[in-house]
Amino acid sequence: MPCYAQIIIQFATVNEIDRPFTYEVAPEISSRIQVGQRVKVPFGRYNHLQLGYVVKLMNEVQETGYRLKKVAVLIDEKPILDNKQLELISFIVDYYATSYAAAIDVVLPPGLKEEPIAVEEMSEKKVRLVEDRIKLKAYCNANAHKQTFAKQKWLIDYLREHTDINQKELLALPEVSASSLKTLEKNGCIYIEEEKVVYHPDPICEMRFKTLNDQQEQAVQYLKALNEANVYRTILLEGVTGSGKTEVFLHAIREVLMRGGTALVLVPEIALTDQTLFRFKERFGNRVALSHSRMSAKERQRLYMRAKNNEVSIIIGPRSAVFMPLDNLKLIVVDEAHESSYKSETTPKYHAIDIAKKRMMQNKGQVLLATATPSIESYAAARSGEYSLLTLNKRIGEAVLPEVDIVDMRLEIQKGNNSVLSHTLFEAIKDALEADGQVMLLLNRRGYSTFINCRSCGHVIKCDHCDVSMTYHASQQILQCHYCGKTSDVPEVCPECGSKYIRFMGSGTEKVEAYLKECFGNYGVARMDMDTTTGKEGHQKILSAFRKKEVRLLIGTQMIAKGHDFPAVTLVGVLSADLSLFMQDFRSNERTYQLLTQAMGRAGRGKEKGRVVIQTYNPNHLVMEVIRNNAQEAFYEQELANREMLGYPPYTHIFSLLVSGLDEEEVIRTIQLLSQYYRYYSQKGQSHFRVIGPTSAVISKIGDEYRWRLLIIGEEREKLLIYGKFCLEKFYNKEKVSGTKIQWDVDPLAML
Repeated sequence: MPCYAQIIIQFATVNEIDRPFTYEVAPEISSRIQVGQRVKVPFGRYNHLQLGYVVKLMNEVQETGYRLKKVAVLIDEKPILDNKQLELISFIVDYYATSYAAAIDVVLPPGLKEEPIAVEEMSEKKVRLVEDRIKLKAYCNANAHKQTFAKQKWLIDYLREHTDINQKELLALPEVSASSLKTLEKNGCIYIEEEKVVYHPDPICEMRFKTLNDQQEQAVQYLKALNEANVYRTILLEGVTGSGKTEVFLHAIREVLMRGGTALVLVPEIALTDQTLFRFKERFGNRVALSHSRMSAKERQRLYMRAKNNEVSIIIGPRSAVFMPLDNLKLIVVDEAHESSYKSETTPKYHAIDIAKKRMMQNKGQVLLATATPSIESYAAARSGEYSLLTLNKRIGEAVLPEVDIVDMRLEIQKGNNSVLSHTLFEAIKDALEADGQVMLLLNRRGYSTFINCRSCGHVIKCDHCDVSMTYHASQQILQCHYCGKTSDVPEVCPECGSKYIRFMGSGTEKVEAYLKECFGNYGVARMDMDTTTGKEGHQKILSAFRKKEVRLLIGTQMIAKGHDFPAVTLVGVLSADLSLFMQDFRSNERTYQLLTQAMGRAGRGKEKGRVVIQTYNPNHLVMEVIRNNAQEAFYEQELANREMLGYPPYTHIFSLLVSGLDEEEVIRTIQLLSQYYRYYSQKGQSHFRVIGPTSAVISKIGDEYRWRLLIIGEEREKLLIYGKFCLEKFYNKEKVSGTKIQWDVDPLAML
């Protein structure tokens, strides 16, 4: 029986207490205490009971010179963390230099209370016909003449053939109405019973799997061989849009399940989860579960326990799903693996791909990075042999890549066209709709107008709290800041000079939607952005209407460009391709290329050939030339050459510091002092790091706080992390600063 336990305190996020504390285990609980359980222990001078996690049990300890406190209460009868999860937590602590408490918090489901997680018995309502067939026949004869009886008769016949059906499934059938069900129950023809659900995995539906082409088959066989060999590997599945990457990992997951393994599928957007879920459910049935951030804390806790209890084999979800505790996990698919949303912007600032790789190292499984546009880092890793590379370079079936028109908007203005749509794009929309096709238009900014400008003095209405212009939202008749959320009324005169010549400038998705409804409203127009997708079912309602062709023309931000498969879309238009080209970020070319390529990939996925129209004011830019000539490999090689010359990732790593505060002078003083520490210790040490800055952040003020940035660049990540934290600790120990916050990150993806 263990006599001592090492405990991590839940709130221990500061260095002084960010470590295991040793407690004595009382004899009455020594037979029940296990590693991975939550406990309550007395902590601090006043011995208040605090929640903690058991990370180690021991029979003896070295003499401490003081009396050890005792574990007071066991919260969980069974551990909620296993040994592999504890190993993963240690990895997060070391790799991201975060606290144990923060690492544990991100691994466990949210909203846990100081009580055992309730393992609720699942139940379902079953609908059955009564056994008294004479009574049933008499009811049918008595009501056969009624018009309303048709649906009831259909339901009775259906229940004769399907003797064990779930009420929800029954109501989902188009022939069944709730009223007919209620009428039959009231008249004693059917009865509804609530039964406990016992998990029995559905058989794999082989007939739903599609025949693979040669390239897909080679990819699946390679993944199957790795799985059979029981070896860890990261694989980049680079396939052009519409090449059938999803079908490849569906087949690969089938092989994993047949060998007794489980799988995780990560998607970058909540909007993609329902589409992906449908494809998986029709093949794997109840073996599949969905996880996402709009689920309640209780729903996510329930799924966590289902995963622990082997009641699910495949989980689909965004970034946080990577921590789901599936048993015998053998494959993690990262769909649209280039997306920046896989990197957390809150502590611990983990990247889901790093976590996936660690988990597959533990389990001797595979990480499959699926994308049409790999990140530069993934491309370099595949080129060097660190990753395996599988390529799909042709679309499946009869589909071919769309033809691309790049429209110079400067010429449109010269011709007197000040509309948001070029003449080429307007005519293309008209032709596509008249031919019974669907259209998707990408404009990566929401709102009606992007800013309000005075034509007399040039004044732009900005947020009082942020260094950004206010966006006009016509539906609410307000100005809104998209960074701090502040709203204000629309001014009738210029607040700077009093002029009445104040007008809306620029076009957001809301304004384009209004224009499209004027021109093409009879075809059905919808908008998909942050304003229209709030709520649990926000994405689904819009995408469902588009899939049913109730909506033929969809305008949206970048969320419409990612992974959606609509065979009837024959035209994609990009209204302002230059928005991300000239941002102060070394990744701007890469991100613009990825966004445009992904958007283009939505066109021509069915039998009809697709067309793409890209509107730009910089038609000769490298990215536009690459897209025009379909020269992806040349683009990546050029970007790698530029990164190597400039000393940026993937050849180096970045330690980023952001100092913010209400007093700009204090912010500048703090970051200048910080830069002195980093430069001093870089020159003093054996490893020399490049220090860039300090400079004002791209968005220099958000929520009344001024923001300044400092970048430290080094070739070895581990040394850079140690150096970055060391200088920061020296700074905190010696300098007195007040009113400023210092945030840091290793290899950040967001540089705003």
